[in-house]
Amino acid sequence: MNQTDISIIRSVSINDTDSNGGRCDLASTVVSGVKFNLFPRVTSSERESGITRYRKAYILNKNSNGETAYGACVGIGMPGSGQDRFYIAPADHEDTQADVPSQWTGCGRLSLSASAGDTSVSVLFKSSDYSIPEGALLLIQDDEKSCNARVASVTKNVNTAAVTLEGQLPHSFDSEDTYVGVMLELGDLAPELESAEISSLTGGFDRTKVVLSNGGTEFDTFSLTFTSAFAFTASGFYAGNLPSGQITAQYSPVNPKTGKPYFTIPSACWSGAFEAGNSVTLVTLPSAKGFWLKEVVPAGCPHEPDNRITLDWQID
Repeated sequence: MNQTDISIIRSVSINDTDSNGGRCDLASTVVSGVKFNLFPRVTSSERESGITRYRKAYILNKNSNGETAYGACVGIGMPGSGQDRFYIAPADHEDTQADVPSQWTGCGRLSLSASAGDTSVSVLFKSSDYSIPEGALLLIQDDEKSCNARVASVTKNVNTAAVTLEGQLPHSFDSEDTYVGVMLELGDLAPELESAEISSLTGGFDRTKVVLSNGGTEFDTFSLTFTSAFAFTASGFYAGNLPSGQITAQYSPVNPKTGKPYFTIPSACWSGAFEAGNSVTLVTLPSAKGFWLKEVVPAGCPHEPDNRITLDWQID
């Protein structure tokens, strides 16, 4: 597993309505360092009146050898130099802006310098509308070093959080250039066959032999409908019509977004006898996990020409 095997990608719908978000778009990568790459430019009228905007993104494992990316974490590593505020929260494979969560976390600046061996840190946020759950994983970093720390308890005092850690800090950190971000622990990044339902009295299907691909498998429901004892048509709820197949040969429809298969069904998956009208329904999940980002621009927010945040990810 290499760093290039991991990408941050956008959702299929990007707007400022309740339809914003949804499934991941495997063909739409967020390129690091590009302005307005995920959030659009904030206009002068938006700064004057204030605005809250949401964007959904995914962390994707596209390793071509089929390796799993274990223990994926994502968090805001630097909160930005402007007066606008950014937050992060977990998402599922299909939620939209109509479903955004009520609890958000983010990133703050170390308000008091900390020494190696300390078991607590004090973090200053831009506002009081943040959450640091007990047990959360922190990413503490400056320009030269970083470490993870687990939250034991939190005491909030408006914008400041006094965080007790489960262990000791391995390094000393200066308050001038150290940021503390709360990481979302999203789990392993690997494609999944969530379900496989067969409608046949005498035909059999071994779901354990189905092969899914990193960067090719999507969140979708696929229907294979038999037109004879050997042949079937195929379609996805989102993918639409796919090439037809036969149980006597490997079936591997290609995702046109990436050139990788949605899934591969070896002929060994099939057993028994099928007839026209029988069907197999597959529900697949991608090798990606989603998260929401929220930008809050308070009314009267001044223009910041070099405003940016950093998004950090970690893999075990």
